[in-house]
Amino acid sequence: MACTYRNNYSESEEFFELAMHNLFVIQVPIHSFGAYIIIMKTPNEMGKMKFPMLFMHLTFVTYDVWAMLVLPIIVFPICGGNSIGVLSSVGMPIWIQGYIGFTLLFLHLLKFPLSVSGPAVTMFFENRYNYLVRLDCDTKSRKFKRAVHYFINYFIALIAFVPAFLNMPDESVARQIALQKLPCLSLKIVNHPTFFMVGNEFLNFFCIGLFAVFSWTQTFFFFSKTVNFIFGIKSQSQRTTQLQREFFRAVCIQVALPFVVIMTPGCFILSTIYTNNYDMAYTNFSVIMISSHGLFSAITMMFIHKPYRTETLKVLGFKRFYKSNKLAVVRMSPLSLHVLGAYIIITMTPKEMGSGEAYYVAGIFNDSRVWVINCMKINKNSC
Repeated sequence: MACTYRNNYSESEEFFELAMHNLFVIQVPIHSFGAYIIIMKTPNEMGKMKFPMLFMHLTFVTYDVWAMLVLPIIVFPICGGNSIGVLSSVGMPIWIQGYIGFTLLFLHLLKFPLSVSGPAVTMFFENRYNYLVRLDCDTKSRKFKRAVHYFINYFIALIAFVPAFLNMPDESVARQIALQKLPCLSLKIVNHPTFFMVGNEFLNFFCIGLFAVFSWTQTFFFFSKTVNFIFGIKSQSQRTTQLQREFFRAVCIQVALPFVVIMTPGCFILSTIYTNNYDMAYTNFSVIMISSHGLFSAITMMFIHKPYRTETLKVLGFKRFYKSNKLAVVRMSPLSLHVLGAYIIITMTPKEMGSGEAYYVAGIFNDSRVWVINCMKINKNSC
């Protein structure tokens, strides 16, 4: 087992906490806006996808919020670690934090299996299958069967990782195992009051793999049936078929594209189970990247569907879309850039440049003031 600990800033709790806080500052407005446009801006033709889309979005929000509240310092490949978040400060038992946190983490590593997001994505594709392929989609018997199907999925999702937590070693035993397997592990982590270890790597991998097969078998079934229907049907109008295909492609991109963000860190963390290699810096970066998955998923959703994209561009300051000499011109409000610049100066200015921070902020404020005054003088609608 290779063990690498450099004792540098990227391996420290301070770095991890700062990175997660900065990420959360970005996530909150984007997640809030994402929920808003799903609820308020979903057109009638997408009405049957409104709830599945909102539910999947909220499952990603749940993970991001939980990661912020727990701030887990995770140690792979022993599947242990500790919590430095607010939930530990208020006295929540570490095994509860660990159960929910590890469940949500592993579902992101396997693209949603092992928790509520596994059924969420299954429901996402089942919804398309139900309303496009099934002829009895609105009957009472079909609705009852779907309710039973979802209940079974969520029940299994909630108990899938229980065997690993029933096999948790005592704190003193967990510390001994951690130092035995990872002799370079920092004593600050091992001796932390909330340090814990979940089962063993083989039991954990078995639980993950079993539920992954269970979840993805259903997803693949609904996906393949829907694809065969919308790309093989010839009995409806060409326009309807085209719209169904375009929307289904957008749905697939919305689900698949954010996976690229977590592919590298996910593969690294899963590979530690096979290689038994430990690297705290890589683990910290991996957890941070995985925590950004919900952010990228929300951004993808906002721009992949036309109604959401239109509303998003309006909020970002893209006020006017017009064509001139067959060239599409887009005008963007400078105010968005001023706000971003002020945020970067306030939060990212290094200490050696600290004396100029107030000067830079004052300059941005003055530019914004002049821009607003000019807009009011010229034409309110052109700003």
